[in-house]
Amino acid sequence: MKIIYLDIDGVLNSELWSHKRIENAKLNVDNHEYDSIDPKSVEFLNAIIKDTEAKVVISSTWRIGRAIEELQAILDSRGFIGEVIGKTPSIRNGCLRGNEIREWQKINAKIIGEEDVNKYVILDDDSDMLYWQRNNMIIVDAYCGITPKIVWKAIKILNGKI
Repeated sequence: MKIIYLDIDGVLNSELWSHKRIENAKLNVDNHEYDSIDPKSVEFLNAIIKDTEAKVVISSTWRIGRAIEELQAILDSRGFIGEVIGKTPSIRNGCLRGNEIREWQKINAKIIGEEDVNKYVILDDDSDMLYWQRNNMIIVDAYCGITPKIVWKAIKILNGKI
């Protein structure tokens, strides 16, 4: 099974999107609670899923205090076509996010499958990952969020072309 470990802040929303939302607020355009997720960024995420059939595990702080079903509904409300199958455990206390991803992989080894253990990509605007995860990590620029170049690279990683 192919997995996308997904951060939300800085990946599905960005500084550019935030500025657009502020302009909309000045124009009295409704900004709903989850409007901070850019639908264009979700389209880019959908492109990865279409080409790879990957499932999503939320590694974002958005996972804290929210059920998987709620995370799925939030993304669905912005046009998401994929499936959220989990969220990484919150073991922060000075712990790298890469350790939380590794812990989720250990707990869910039967779901992932031994042959697919390296078929994952991490989309995050932070680099607090483990050294051996570097080939599966794509650091997203929080200013612009996910881009076509990131889509291309994620598809290559997930499909074993890199």
